[in-house]
Amino acid sequence: MAAVPVALLLLVALVPVLAGLAGLVVLDAGAWRDLATTPGLVQSLWLSAWTGTVATLLALAIAHLSLAAVGVGRGGRRLRAVALPLLAMPHLAIGIGLTLLLAPSGLLLRLFSPWATGLDQPPDVATVQDPAGLALILGLAVKEVPFLLLALTAGLGQVPAAPLLRQARTLGYGPLKAWLVAVAPLLQRQIRLPLAAVLVYGVTNVEMALSLAPRTPPPFALLVWQWFSSANLADRGMAFAGAIMLGVLAAVLIGALSLAGRITGWLWLRWATSGRRAAARGQLRWALTPWVVLAGLGFGALLVLLLRSLAGPWRFPAVLPEFVDTSAWSGAATDLLPVTLTTLALAVSAALVAVALVLAAAEVLHARPAGRRLVGGLLFVPLLLPQMAFLFGLQVLLVRTDLDGRPAAVVWSHLVFALPYVWGLLAEARASLDPRLAQAARLLGAGPLRTWITVTAPLLLRSALLALALAFAVSVAVYLPTLFAGAGRLATLATRAAAAMAAGDIRYAAAYGAAQALLPLLAFALAGIAGHWLLRHRRGVPG
Repeated sequence: MAAVPVALLLLVALVPVLAGLAGLVVLDAGAWRDLATTPGLVQSLWLSAWTGTVATLLALAIAHLSLAAVGVGRGGRRLRAVALPLLAMPHLAIGIGLTLLLAPSGLLLRLFSPWATGLDQPPDVATVQDPAGLALILGLAVKEVPFLLLALTAGLGQVPAAPLLRQARTLGYGPLKAWLVAVAPLLQRQIRLPLAAVLVYGVTNVEMALSLAPRTPPPFALLVWQWFSSANLADRGMAFAGAIMLGVLAAVLIGALSLAGRITGWLWLRWATSGRRAAARGQLRWALTPWVVLAGLGFGALLVLLLRSLAGPWRFPAVLPEFVDTSAWSGAATDLLPVTLTTLALAVSAALVAVALVLAAAEVLHARPAGRRLVGGLLFVPLLLPQMAFLFGLQVLLVRTDLDGRPAAVVWSHLVFALPYVWGLLAEARASLDPRLAQAARLLGAGPLRTWITVTAPLLLRSALLALALAFAVSVAVYLPTLFAGAGRLATLATRAAAAMAAGDIRYAAAYGAAQALLPLLAFALAGIAGHWLLRHRRGVPG
């Protein structure tokens, strides 16, 4: 009976993935022929590989440099506090906001025009949807650096970072090289799966590509999404074939990144043992700068979303609109309330179920590190696969079982993507509790249930609230799972924002995107306030 919670957790997480992949096995050969003759196919595949790989490497470098700059302890916690709100903001909302911020007529250029640039008209330069995909790379980095920062700070618990840093500094290494030589290689081993997930998302994302990616040709994932959304049913076969090709591309790139990691490790070792200490103390002054820039762009994207949704006439180069115009919000009001309520209902349901499943399984495995690692690796599988590689097949299964379009099917699809994050937070938090506390309660006569309620639960409360907020944010953010499992019948803020962006209605896209971005931030704020209030008289409870 003890294994039931673990089995249930894995069934909920993996059955949709396995069923989805099984649905892709049978494909008409004509679909492959049509795919092979698609104009611009090679360029589209190359663009996906280029943007995803460069964004991943850029995010990894910035995450390591940022953590090296702040060090362990209080600095790492502050970095995590800044990263969490950015992680919570949906990719789609950030993409729309960055488009409004970085466009030739965007807010960023307005701040410097005409007094610094001399421009009184937007320049004829592609700053978003550029052919090289640089705007998409930047947008992906804004979202993936916070994820990698959280993975690295979680990995610090498995690495004796402080003693290693002291030893390296004693040997004369400068602060930056001490971190890169003594700590970074060990941390890198701890984040191999998160790094692979970042690469897969970068190659296969649709949400950010909708607003930031070039169109001639678009990234391959966007092509596959367009085939799926096409009214021509003949395109559906190409969409299935394209989903498989997208999975193969992601697998090839993961293998290439692994090989590159081995070569880099050999070069890194030579650099580390070269005898150069790089002892200058000013090295870390610049190390945090890229993260500060990215964080500024992320929060600036949210600000410009709100501004654009409330803007009346806003001619270049004015920094602010001429007057406030709420017509976008009032025009969407009849739709915004029911869509927001639907989004809230799905997200709250997914968050509660995810936390309940993980708490039960984590209680069983809290003293079994090998079992926790195995379950964590299995839960991570959906993040290592392109979403469209199994969501197409999952939709076929849902249609055949008459489950498509039902709220339960959408919540289930959201759980697939929320459970890995919740497990990463709660399983390790449960394992880190001192077992002597529960033993003392048992010796005083408390039963297993009372011990869990009075001792274990309060110690896990802050982590559980944070996990609820994170699962809520994931559910609010996911677009493709809602689109596939909802069969277009369940509208959420994500689907409405994407539809408005695809239609070129920037103001409505900004309004829906702003609402979508604010919900996760509100959830994290409520989690923090609730944790402080509920535990205000428990000084011994970890924060």
